[in-house]
Amino acid sequence: MMSFMKKIQEKEKARQQEALREGNVRTPEGREAVTKDEVSRKILVVGKGETLDAEAIDYAVNLAERLGYDIIALSVNPTLGSKGRVFSPYKQLLREKFTQKAKAAGESLQKKLALKGINVEQLVKFGDVGQAVAEVNRQMKRIEFVITQDGVKETEVSGEINLPVFSITGYQGERTMAKAADSSRTKMIGKTVGLGLAAAALYAAVFLNTDTVMKYFTKGAWYAALPVATVFIFSFVHGAFASQFWSLMGIEATKKAQPRPTAAKRPVARKRPRPQLRIDT
Repeated sequence: MMSFMKKIQEKEKARQQEALREGNVRTPEGREAVTKDEVSRKILVVGKGETLDAEAIDYAVNLAERLGYDIIALSVNPTLGSKGRVFSPYKQLLREKFTQKAKAAGESLQKKLALKGINVEQLVKFGDVGQAVAEVNRQMKRIEFVITQDGVKETEVSGEINLPVFSITGYQGERTMAKAADSSRTKMIGKTVGLGLAAAALYAAVFLNTDTVMKYFTKGAWYAALPVATVFIFSFVHGAFASQFWSLMGIEATKKAQPRPTAAKRPVARKRPRPQLRIDT
């Protein structure tokens, strides 16, 4: 990250020196005053979806503020490309819905970044991501580099254009972990409710059929196993419900820490007395 920022800053510094030699001026905000014959430099942000990830947009906005660049937000839908001979009306409808949502997100982003003096242009393409990026690069002038959000491989883009490509990764894992945690909690809630209903049904069955229970439980012989089996069933269901309930509340049983095995002590080395020569007088 730091090396990338250093390269961009060095490139921008060289461009500023060249602009000073040519006599170009800059506004008080630091952005270059664009004349009629000059086109502003741009950052292309690419994503597969109606809206771009907030992480990729924030990264691009940060660079655009520092360097005085504009932003092109490109939303690509590979599944709605024009492959095949038949182009169904349903596919056209899906394209229109995708375009409407992407344009709405682009307008919201334009209003938000207009306060910072950053121009944003929203584009929508269908089909291969690399071809879409190459087409935009041919149509739009002075695109300096490309930023791809998580989910777009760098190899999909870099093979079609001769521009630096930087991928924003590392956020999808966090979102996946958050979704997994939500899914796990939902399953825990469902399991707790199910066990609670099962326990309530067992208690209701016993209290609503007391005569039948007393009739068969007091017969003796092999019927004597019925009370024992009933106790085991009630204990299992009620215990499982209680365990799930307290786990759902965030209360877990304390686990006794096992003592770590200590290393065997080495015997202390004893000094052996050295024989000394004595002369008896």
